[in-house]
Amino acid sequence: MRLTAAVSSIPIILLAGCATPPSVDLEAERTALMDADRAWYEAYAASADRPGTFVSKVAADAVLLPPDAPIAEGRDAIHAVIAGLEATPGFSVTWTPVAADVGSGGDLGYTRGTYRISFDGPAGAINIVGKYLTLWKKQADGAWMVVVDMFNADAAMAPPM
Repeated sequence: MRLTAAVSSIPIILLAGCATPPSVDLEAERTALMDADRAWYEAYAASADRPGTFVSKVAADAVLLPPDAPIAEGRDAIHAVIAGLEATPGFSVTWTPVAADVGSGGDLGYTRGTYRISFDGPAGAINIVGKYLTLWKKQADGAWMVVVDMFNADAAMAPPM
């Protein structure tokens, strides 16, 4: 009797092991990710505390890879970089996501886009146009958080005259 019960449970165990994971609506996740990036910029642009608003969307262990500077690891280091940029006379930034993609599991994705930074230089305004790549991870509550953010200019800055 024991052998019969054990043998008859094999198909059930095999079927349970072959169950497909729940499907992910990748197009909906791509849209959600683009919306998250746009909302992040809108909140940042409207904020009186831009560094704080910036880090509100980064994971605790996130990294920022700014051009011509060391890696900033964690919220405090990222906050310091953004606060330093914001303290630059005449500083302003805009960014616009242009594409997003999400992995097949629906919990990792990226956005890429363009940005424009302006600040006061010795001979007038300096404008930098560039591109960025931001990696996002979906949290347990369904929110997308930044885990890696990197950006660089489309062209080298002209040397001072």
